[in-house]
This record gives sequence, structure tokens and C-alpha cells, in this order.
Amino acid sequence: MKSPAVWIKIVIFIAGLYLLSQVTVIYLPLIIAVIAAFVLNPFVDMLTSVAIGKHQYHVPRGIAILLVFILAALLLMILATSVLQPIVSEFNNFVIDLPKLANRIKILILLLAEQAQTVQVPPNIRLLIEDGMSGAAAYGIGLVRNGINAIFSFATQVVELVVVPVLAYYFLKDWRTLKAAVITLFPRSGQVRLIKIIDELAAVVSNYIRGQILISSLMGFLVFTGMYFFQVDYPIVLGILAALTETIPIIGPILGAIPAIVLAYLAAPLLAVKVVAFYIILHQVENHIFVPNIMGHTIDLHPIMVIISLLIGGQLYGIAGMILAVPVAALLKVILRHLWYIDEVKKDG
Repeated sequence: MKSPAVWIKIVIFIAGLYLLSQVTVIYLPLIIAVIAAFVLNPFVDMLTSVAIGKHQYHVPRGIAILLVFILAALLLMILATSVLQPIVSEFNNFVIDLPKLANRIKILILLLAEQAQTVQVPPNIRLLIEDGMSGAAAYGIGLVRNGINAIFSFATQVVELVVVPVLAYYFLKDWRTLKAAVITLFPRSGQVRLIKIIDELAAVVSNYIRGQILISSLMGFLVFTGMYFFQVDYPIVLGILAALTETIPIIGPILGAIPAIVLAYLAAPLLAVKVVAFYIILHQVENHIFVPNIMGHTIDLHPIMVIISLLIGGQLYGIAGMILAVPVAALLKVILRHLWYIDEVKKDG
């Protein structure tokens, strides 16, 4: 039987989480801070584990975090000066050319619709094909336009992101303290099990974030390289788009391929065939080499559960919900597995 004090602590904790969920302005900084903490934590641990000198001096964790932050900032500055300039230049050109591209796509759809009239197919199938072509083209333009709008919107909210390094610093420095504070809210009898659950949840999130960043970066670079080789317009934009859509399981790679195929078709139909073949081969490599070796069994969800999670996440929160759906489902699986174990132990006892 839990004491009233324990129940009061749990109610206050849940109420705090609810209030936190209502302050939507902190979502983005908080999420980025958590991601940064999980990504940088291995480097901080590595620095603190190194013994220096005869007295086996270890770098304090706070200093190690600052050193990692400085190195990360220097790396970002190098990337910004050497890589960011051509990216911004190509994005500017793409934004300028976007109305022309939209007009060319409309003309292409009209031509395809006229050609479809000469093919003897049932009216309902012809209508389905025409709607599909129109929807795919509109989606391709809309996806890229929304992505660009999101980037500029993100840039206008940079002031909010000033708190990210501060949050990430305290997540890295005081993770054990924060974990202990949460654990003390619960009765002693369940604290050992709770520690195990929290550690397993942290491992799932950490491995998923690092694996997803690596896979997205690889796919973005390979798409950029492929589109540059095939001389498709805006290879940098297409590479970044591929990296971003890669965060959506199963359907993300398909969504990222649509604009590339449309741009290739505008140049030459044969080029579009080559681009389709490139994407098919690339995603076979991803599914059979990258994902098994990088992600491993981090998520360990059946494909049906992944699809259901995507549908629920998309219905509730749109694109953001689809991106977060799979890791959230994996976390729920961990929690339910432990709750099931506790329930079985009670029954056996």
C-alpha cells in the first residue's frame, strides 16, 4: 500500500508533465537539447574516463562538457564557412526558380493528360491516373516549398534556441541527479525496477538518435552525389531533402524521391528512369546494409507496428508526429514489457 505522500509526489510529477506539455514554445529547444545531449554524451564520457599523469587525474565532467561544446562549435564554424555558402546559394536559386518549375510541371501534366486520352483504358482508371499524377506533382512542389518555409521559420526563431546549450549542458552534467530525483518519487520496492526501465529507455533513445543521424547523413550525401552525377538540377537541395525525409520510416525515402524524379523527368524522361533505378538500388543498400549494421535491434518493432505508429502519429501531429512515432512506440514497448513482467511476478507470487 502506497503512502499518501508517495501518491502526492506522483500526482505533482504528472501535473508538472502536463503543464510542460501546454507550453509549446519550449518544445523545439527542449527536443534539440535532448538530442544534443544524447549525441555528445559518449564524447563527454570518453574525456572523463581518460587518466592524466602519475596521479591518474580525471577531467571533471563539467569541464569535459565545455571542451566538447567548444570542439562542436569549432566543427560547426568550419562546416558553415566551407559548406554552408554553396548550400545557401543553391537554395536561393531554387526559391527563385520555384514558380517556373511549378508552371513546367503543370504543362507536363496537361501533356500527359492529352496523351492519356489516346490510350484505351476504362474512364475510372484514367481518372485515377490523372489524379495521381496531379497529386504527386503538387505534393513534390508542396513538400519542397514547405521544407523551405520550415527552414526560414526555424531561422526566425534562433533567439529561442539560445537556451539549447544551457539545457544540453545540464542534461549532460546532472543526468544522474535528475534520474535520482524522479526515482525518489516512487516507493522503494519499485525503485530498482524503475532504474532499469529508465536506463533501457535512455539506451533506446540514445541509440535511435545516433543511428538516425548517421543514416540520414549517409543517405543525404549519397543522394547528392547521385543527383550531381546524373546532372539533375539542385542536387544539394535534393540531398538535404532526402536526409530530412529519411527520419520518417518506410514512407520517408519515397517522399524524398518524388521531387528528384519530377525534376529529372522535366529534363528528360530517360533521365527519370535512371533516377528511379538509382533510388531503388540506394534503398536496397540502405535496408540490407545500413539499417541492420547501424540501427541493429535498437527499435525492434514489427513492420505492422511501425506502420500503425506512423498512421497514429501523422493523424495526431502531422509530419512531426510521424517522425517521433517510431521511437515513442519503442519506448512504450519497453514500458509495457516491464509492466507485464511486474504483473506476472505478482500473479506468480
